[in-house]
Amino acid sequence: MHVIFLSENGNETFRKPGEKPNIQGEMTTLLQVRPPVEAAPRTSSDIVVVGGESLVGRKIGSYTILGELGQGGMGCVYLAEHSLIGRKAAIKVLNPDIASDPEVVSRFFTEARAVNDIRHPNIVEVTDFGQFGSLHCIVMEFLEGETLAARLGRIRTFDERSVVHIMKQCTSALGAAHEQGLVHRDIKPENIFLRAHTDYPDFVKVLDFGIAKLLGAQASVGHHTKTGSVLGTPSYMSPEQCLGEAALDTRSDVYSLGVVIYQMLTGLLPFTGDTLGRLIVCHVNEAPVPPSVVNATVSRPMNDLVLRAMQKDPNHRYQSARDMREALERVLGPYSRIETPMFGVDARGAIAPAMAHPRPAGQTRASRMAPTANLGPARRATQGAEPSGRPTPVTCIDTRGVMGPGPSHPGAAGDVASRLTDIVLDRISGGQVDLPDLPGPTIRCIDLAAHGRLSFSDAANIINESPGLRSRVMKLANSAAFPSLMPATTLGLAIGRLGTQGLYNALIEFAARETLEGRQARVKEAMRRVWPHALGTATVAAELCQVQGQSSQGANGYLAGLMAHIGRPVVGALLLEIEQQMQRAGSRSPIPDAAFLAIVEASAPMAGAAVARRWELSGAVAEAIGNAGSWNARDPKSLSNAVRFAGLVTGRLGLTVGLYNGAEAERSFAEGRALLKVDEVALKRITHGFKERMTVLAGIRG
Repeated sequence: MHVIFLSENGNETFRKPGEKPNIQGEMTTLLQVRPPVEAAPRTSSDIVVVGGESLVGRKIGSYTILGELGQGGMGCVYLAEHSLIGRKAAIKVLNPDIASDPEVVSRFFTEARAVNDIRHPNIVEVTDFGQFGSLHCIVMEFLEGETLAARLGRIRTFDERSVVHIMKQCTSALGAAHEQGLVHRDIKPENIFLRAHTDYPDFVKVLDFGIAKLLGAQASVGHHTKTGSVLGTPSYMSPEQCLGEAALDTRSDVYSLGVVIYQMLTGLLPFTGDTLGRLIVCHVNEAPVPPSVVNATVSRPMNDLVLRAMQKDPNHRYQSARDMREALERVLGPYSRIETPMFGVDARGAIAPAMAHPRPAGQTRASRMAPTANLGPARRATQGAEPSGRPTPVTCIDTRGVMGPGPSHPGAAGDVASRLTDIVLDRISGGQVDLPDLPGPTIRCIDLAAHGRLSFSDAANIINESPGLRSRVMKLANSAAFPSLMPATTLGLAIGRLGTQGLYNALIEFAARETLEGRQARVKEAMRRVWPHALGTATVAAELCQVQGQSSQGANGYLAGLMAHIGRPVVGALLLEIEQQMQRAGSRSPIPDAAFLAIVEASAPMAGAAVARRWELSGAVAEAIGNAGSWNARDPKSLSNAVRFAGLVTGRLGLTVGLYNGAEAERSFAEGRALLKVDEVALKRITHGFKERMTVLAGIRG
């Protein structure tokens, strides 16, 4: 059994009975994140519940509590799920035993107010806070990955490129906080979270503003920090913080960042002591051993940066987090610099899957689309074949993406379908199809975001130009998808609530729905109920990525699932155009319905991949759409398999679109389940309350 000890700042630390005190380890900050995968889960016998019974299984507002993530002196952090939309969240619940103290409650909500005002992508997002019944709660985004402390425990030291990559994000986040007059006061590796994502690795989230100080505005938050009180983690505190100075300013966070960088470079803390008093004396009076002495590979510029950040006199440090960020930029040579991930840009300068690719000057979206890139399996089967002799039979795909060699169409109808399929595929691969484009405001927002220049005010100005788009953004921000106690009354507040990633997803969803539903009557009929189906496929694909241990692919899975059928209305419109041309040439018969649907199904994957490229989604999304027509046995956990299986699950649960071949769907479902190794527990987790959730979500995301 572990015993919980409380630090001076109200956070918890765990110590086994009889274990020697560890000053560095006993100031661990309460995290609202999932523990590292390799960490052994704590059982009920390992946890001392503070302040009452566990809330697991109960509901708080619209959220159902799934489990505990951590405990501290002020309360407990729970993993929760929104009952309607299935969105995961972390909820901090204040200990009821101390909730009667107004000062404690005020300090508890300081973090929520502060973070809500900052709204920075590198700061953990607070989506709601307030009192729910007798419980005082803060609702935050649920993060997956690991803390910098956990990473240090595994690898001990970082190379300078990684240090610059992580610390540029930290200084960017703190710079935004400082501009709001907020000093964090507890910067340490436990409060720097590294999100797991293959396309923008180690995307930083700064955590726990619970002991933050609002400069010159303490009265506004309802409590006062007593002069002489020491709040923070001693190993990382600035000299003035160790002395309990009341006039603590933003340069204290600069010092703490310097200590963190020192530890990242050397694997050691600059100061250690057997007692808290000794450690404080070191921070106040003693000079640290230069990091380059401890680790000879540390460069002179990096060494100087750390020593300047850790100056005893605040006037001799970097005077702001922004100044420190600029110094980090200068550490690496001009050809070795790495860009801070902002708005989906990864550390190598590549665009993350959720963001658009920046275009060279003068290049249009259409000119960037490689006509023959990422061809789906239907088209690749025709490469090298003579026009008059297509070696592969017409492929039949059901409306949920089920593909398999179907029977050739007999007689004239089969010949027409085969020839027209070749024509459609040739036109798509040759770039001769009128593909849908994104609306102008959407393009402008995405292009600015891709270059790291999109602010909430810029987005509001652009979206304001389109009343319809403005109305949809406002409706979404005030829906259950972004629950809050207060409505977003202006477009700026609405966009701030969605965040950059949420705004991007919303803009793509708006455009996808309009395209999916089609314009021509015959296409509309074939695409009935497509929007709930698309949202269901997107949701299942994202959840399946998590179940398969590939949570970093969740964003790609969602977009690929959302647009899995985006090629169908494109092919349908093209077929109607070809039909008109045939009739003008003397043919009196329209394309038979069976042939029409067969051509749409066979050609849709390639058309969908073409649309994804035109909209400048990531290559992974376009490839998954193009290849989702058949199983990839060589890579069972491929994104295309996840999207294909998600479509099968969605249709199997009753959200079908167009024709539905139940026997073929069940056969393919069983095949996919065996390939992806989806057990009964995982399937129940994905499908629980699915149809009801999708019905609600379809209304919200419309």
